[in-house]
Amino acid sequence: MELSAIFGLLGAITASTIFFPQVLQTYKTKRTRDLSWLTIIIGILNGFVWTIYGLMKSDPFIYVTNILLSIATLMLAVMKKKYDRKK
Repeated sequence: MELSAIFGLLGAITASTIFFPQVLQTYKTKRTRDLSWLTIIIGILNGFVWTIYGLMKSDPFIYVTNILLSIATLMLAVMKKKYDRKK
């Protein structure tokens, strides 16, 4: 494997997992009051745009990373909607 592919893979792994600690913490505590809807919406839009770009460029480092990022962000959105109602 080329060095650039190794760094691409490491970058993809770290970027795609960036929101998963927040997802886990939110799931454990059921608290979402401090999560910003704007951040969640921008995260979803960001993941969607980068996924499309990655697909257009046929670059799995880009599209797989952003599909995973989008899943985590969508999970936060679902939990925020669900747990914000429980006040």
